[in-house]
Amino acid sequence: MRPTTLNYPVNPDYGDGACCRRITVDVADGQVTAYLTDTFHEMRCTVNHDGEIITAISGETIRIPTSACPGAVGQLRMFVGLPIATPTREFYRGTLAARHCTHLLDLAVIAVRQCGRPYGTTRYDAEVPDETSGETTMEIRRNGEQVHRWLVRDGRIAAPAALRGRTLERGFAAWASEIFDADDFEAATILARTWLIAIGRRYRVADAAGQPASMNPQMFGRCYAYSMPNITTAVFTGEPERNVPPRI
Repeated sequence: MRPTTLNYPVNPDYGDGACCRRITVDVADGQVTAYLTDTFHEMRCTVNHDGEIITAISGETIRIPTSACPGAVGQLRMFVGLPIATPTREFYRGTLAARHCTHLLDLAVIAVRQCGRPYGTTRYDAEVPDETSGETTMEIRRNGEQVHRWLVRDGRIAAPAALRGRTLERGFAAWASEIFDADDFEAATILARTWLIAIGRRYRVADAAGQPASMNPQMFGRCYAYSMPNITTAVFTGEPERNVPPRI
C-alpha cells in the first residue's frame, strides 16, 4: 500500500508538477544494463549471462533517498546462478522484495527479462502529474509510443472503462499479468511504481537531510533501507533533484 502521509515538510508547489521516471535498457552480447532516473532516484543495474544462466549482476546507486540504500547493491548477488528464464514473480516471492532496494530489484528484473533478446535499446518514459482533487491522468511510453494512459482516482483506475476499478496497490501484479502481454505488463508495472513514488512530490524531501529515516514509520519493512537493522542507522540524504527526465 502507498503510504498516506509522510513526515517531511510540505511542498508548497505541489499541484503544478509531475513525478517522472525514465528507464533505459541496453542489450548487448551477454550483458544487459538497465538505467533508471526519476524525481527521487538514479541508479543502474547490469546483468551478465551466458545465454541461459545469470553469471554476474551488479548495481550502482547514484542518487538515493537514504544512507542505507547503497548497501542493497550486495543483495543482488543472490540472483547469480538463476536461469534467465526465471518467472518475474519469483523475484518478488514472499518477503524477498523487502530484502532489496525496490527500484534496484525492479531494474534487475527488467534486465533479466531482456537477456537473450536482440541487441538494442528500449526506453520507457512514465509521468504521473500531481494529484489534485484525488485524481490524475498518468501515462507511459515505450520508445516514444504510448503504451498505457490511465485516469486514476484514489489508487484505482477510473478509465479506460475496460480497467475501471482495478487497483494500483496490493493485487496489481495479479490482475495486470493476466490482462497484458509480457512487454505491456512490464510497462504497466513501471507506471504503477511511478504512481507509488509520486506521493513524494507532496513534500520537500531535500529539507529532511540528516534526519533519521525512522521518522516515517509507515515505511517500515517495505524495502532494504526500511528493514532491520538498517532502519536504526539510516538517515535521509536530502540529495537535490538532478538528471530528472522531462515531462512527456
